[in-house]
Amino acid sequence: MFGFIGAGAIAGGIFGGYLTSLLALVLGSEYLPFLGAFLLVGCLPITSYVWRKDVVGAPLPRKKIARSKTADKNPFQQIKASKHLSLLAGIIGVGVIVAKLVDYQFSDLASLYIRNPDDLTAFFGFWFSSFNLISLFLQLFITRRVVGTLGVGWSLFFLPGSIFLAALILFFLPELWVAILLKLADGSLKQSINKSAVELLILPISQEVKNQTKTFIDVFVDSVATGLSGLILIFVVSGLDFSTRAISLIIIGLLLIWAWLALKIRQEYIRTFKQRIVQFREEGKKRLPDLSQESVVGGLKKVLQKGAEKQILYVLQKIREASDDRFFEDVTPLLQHPSAAVKAAAIHYLYFIKKHSIPEIIEPLTRDVSQIVKIKAFEYLIEHKPLETVDLINRYLQEEDYRIGGAALVSLAYETRDNPAMMATFQLEKRLANYIESLKSIKDEEQLRFGKITILKVITQGYLSHFFHLIHTSFLDADKAVVKEAILAAGQIQTLDFAAPLIDLLADKSLRKWASEALTKFGVSILPELARRMTDYQLDISIRRAIPGVIQEIGVQQSVDYLFGLLDYPDQVVRIEILSALNHLNQKFTQLKFPKKQILQSILSEAQLYSDTLAILYAQTKKHNQRLQLPEPPNALAVARHSLIQLLEGRLDRNLERIFRLLGLNYPPDDIFSIYQTIRGDEVELRDDALEFLDNLLEPSLKKVLIPLVETAMMDTLSETKIRQLKLKIPGEYDCFASLLAGKDTRILLAVLHIIRLLEDRKYVVLVQKACESKQEKVRLYAMATLALLSKIK
Repeated sequence: MFGFIGAGAIAGGIFGGYLTSLLALVLGSEYLPFLGAFLLVGCLPITSYVWRKDVVGAPLPRKKIARSKTADKNPFQQIKASKHLSLLAGIIGVGVIVAKLVDYQFSDLASLYIRNPDDLTAFFGFWFSSFNLISLFLQLFITRRVVGTLGVGWSLFFLPGSIFLAALILFFLPELWVAILLKLADGSLKQSINKSAVELLILPISQEVKNQTKTFIDVFVDSVATGLSGLILIFVVSGLDFSTRAISLIIIGLLLIWAWLALKIRQEYIRTFKQRIVQFREEGKKRLPDLSQESVVGGLKKVLQKGAEKQILYVLQKIREASDDRFFEDVTPLLQHPSAAVKAAAIHYLYFIKKHSIPEIIEPLTRDVSQIVKIKAFEYLIEHKPLETVDLINRYLQEEDYRIGGAALVSLAYETRDNPAMMATFQLEKRLANYIESLKSIKDEEQLRFGKITILKVITQGYLSHFFHLIHTSFLDADKAVVKEAILAAGQIQTLDFAAPLIDLLADKSLRKWASEALTKFGVSILPELARRMTDYQLDISIRRAIPGVIQEIGVQQSVDYLFGLLDYPDQVVRIEILSALNHLNQKFTQLKFPKKQILQSILSEAQLYSDTLAILYAQTKKHNQRLQLPEPPNALAVARHSLIQLLEGRLDRNLERIFRLLGLNYPPDDIFSIYQTIRGDEVELRDDALEFLDNLLEPSLKKVLIPLVETAMMDTLSETKIRQLKLKIPGEYDCFASLLAGKDTRILLAVLHIIRLLEDRKYVVLVQKACESKQEKVRLYAMATLALLSKIK
């Protein structure tokens, strides 16, 4: 809208300028201000009409803005508090001073060459109109392209850059034609490209602040800058009697300041949009507290004494990592904490404190209700009472409470894992074999489950390879708790024999998280098996959709290279998961390299697919709407076409998500993801801000392609006008089906084949024959059945 509205002001300038050049010779220069005042009177009824019709009488109530703290500040305080507004005020102020100095040079040189006042007035009228005429051309045909392609930030450099070149020439060659060139640079660009760019700079500022500061900047800053330019001219011209060349030097100096301000505000413009869109951001990884400061130590102690469970667990983890014994007195009371997790974490901290040993306090915890507390207590006792270890273990292994005996066996496995002599002394493998045999006579389901889980924990803690076959068996157990423990065991042991069953378990939603985490622990060694499974199209699709989530946690270059090789995967959901995995790798593992050229090609490819789908969707929607206008009720064909339309809309949504995920590999992923979420949201104003933010992030080649598509995605309905603006070629029915059947989306392929069946038209036989060669079994079988039906039609 800036181009159209701004053109009105420029057109008035053209008319007024030429009118001045004509009337100055007839009426004389001294009467022209009266004509100007008369014309301004015409603004009064127009302003009154617009206010009554479009503001006061608006059909929709204006949104009330709650009074905030900023309302109590005067405009000057608000500008001072905002870096964005301060820079904007600086640019406007410097621009006004430069403009006044340029006006002086233009007028001074003109008066030197043209002595007659009326001729001089006519000269000014002609050239001011000409400047405005050029400005009107720029505003209508160039401004939108420049600002739209380069963005607001870079557009700010056009005016100061042009004046800089002209002022430099004028310094060396002070002639009238050079002064005209200087004024041309100022007069034409100031009211077109620069005006639009400056007006757009205020967009990211909240409406409330904007209402209070915009007028202040436009009036007060302009007035102060005009006054300063007058003082400069009085001091330089009248006081020091400097020539026009000195004014050129001052202009060049001010332009350097202007360029610096423009560079700064470009950065601030993007940052302000980002701040407005992204309200909450995920906190970065917390660092280890600085325990060298007593104030920090005191704060942590207070958390241990009075903090919530999560706070206490966090502090216990950090002080355990630091192995700091200054917290011993504060941690010991936590052994009586109601939370089992806190008690276990407290024992784990005390385990590493050799200076203070409290086995007498820990021993009662071997009978705690929580199994994890029991195990941690046993581990503590074995570590802190080494001389009594044998008696201690034997005593607890013979306890009647199966939970205590199980906890003691797990602790024994943990302590003997790296101590073959101790393992032989306690005959761990024999004890485990006896424990397994004893379970055969157990009838109680709870005790049996406990026993199976204990066996898996002992095998894991002791790394008892002779019993690994029991982990394989446990993968098939009917009890999900046992299967989960088997998954955890396989993830800790990390033998590739467990890879295949773990991948198969990805199909189970309730176990997928655990299976994925276990597979991730295998690291790079698991990638070949995952790659083999992804190419097995007979494998359950839910498993293939889960595999990228496993790869994304393996932060090696092979993961990136492998996922990029799958970008053209047939299943749409898998493609989204692959891009999501690449985004995760890009964010988490910054050392990895991503092929920029391939990313750009993929973005353009996705954009083309989006455009093609948009054209097909419009064609199918138009066809469907024509059918609905008929008096007959919707038939099977109408229902089938409606289903296809819904599938195409879904494809567009996934397509747009893929575009943004690809952008997240080339641009800051947090910014891109925030923009995408905002664009898909319901807040209209924020969506516009997000689009403007994206417009300033993208390079010109991508901006030209993507911004129109994103604007289309923000629309509720697809209009014919928008289709024409995008210059899309609307395909016919046959071309629509041919294009869709050339794709890989199973559901869309089946939907198109179903419509062809209902149309019963033999002209589609060639398309169906090609579908019969599909690698997807469902599509191939349905196409063959469709071909058989069409062959019967005469």
